[in-house]
Amino acid sequence: MKIIILKKKWIIWTMIIAIILMGMILAYLLNKTTKVVSLPTLRKVIIIDPGHGGIDGGMVGITTGVYESQINLEISNKVRKYLEESGSLVLMTRDQDVGLYTEEGSVRKKKNEDLRNRKRLFDESSADIVISIHSNSFTQSKYYGAQSFYNPNCEDSKLIAELIQEELVRVLDNGNTRKAKAKKDVYILKNVKIPTVIVECGFLSNPKEERLLNDPDYQEKIAWSIYVGVLKYFDRVNI
Repeated sequence: MKIIILKKKWIIWTMIIAIILMGMILAYLLNKTTKVVSLPTLRKVIIIDPGHGGIDGGMVGITTGVYESQINLEISNKVRKYLEESGSLVLMTRDQDVGLYTEEGSVRKKKNEDLRNRKRLFDESSADIVISIHSNSFTQSKYYGAQSFYNPNCEDSKLIAELIQEELVRVLDNGNTRKAKAKKDVYILKNVKIPTVIVECGFLSNPKEERLLNDPDYQEKIAWSIYVGVLKYFDRVNI
C-alpha cells in the first residue's frame, strides 16, 4: 500500500515539475518573440505637428461633426508612440486641444499667429524632419484617399512624402491612386529649413472615410504607415 501511495505522489510531483518547466519554456519563447518583433532603433529628433487646435478646429466631419483638430491629435499621438519606442526624441507642437497663439486679437489674427509660431518652431529647432498631420475635406463627398504633400524645392521633403505615400496606399487602400504631391502655396511648406511634409490622412467630407478616421484601429494603421515611411527615409539617406 505504501509503495502505491509513493508512486502516486511521485507521479503527481513529476506532473507538477513538467508543468513548471513548460511554463518556463513558454515564457522564454514569448520573451524571445517579443525581442524579435521589437521596433527598429531610430535615434532622431522628429517634430510631429497635429494640425489646427484651440479656436481653429479645422475641417468638420460630414456626418458626426467631429473636428479635424481632434482626429489630427489622435493620429499624431499614435505616430509619436511608434517613434518614441524606436528611441527617437519627438517634439509635439501641441499635445492637447490648444493653438499656438496669444489670447488677444481676432480669430483670423490668432490663426495667422498660430501658423507663424509653428513655422518658427520648425525653423529654429534642431529636428531632423517635420511631419504635419491633417485631415482633408472637399465640397463633393465622393473624393477620398490619404495623400502626402511636400515642398517642390526640397528633395528630402519629396522623398519622405513619397515613401509615406507608398505605405499609406499599401496599408490603407491599394485602390488609392493618389501620389505624393508638391505644394507651393502652403505656408508651413514655404522656404523650409528642415525636410517637412504634410500628411492629409483622408477626407472628412466622405462619409465612409470619416467613419474610418474616427476608428482607433484605422488611426493605428495610418500612424504605422507614417512611421514605416519615416523609417524607410532614414534608411535610404543613411543619416
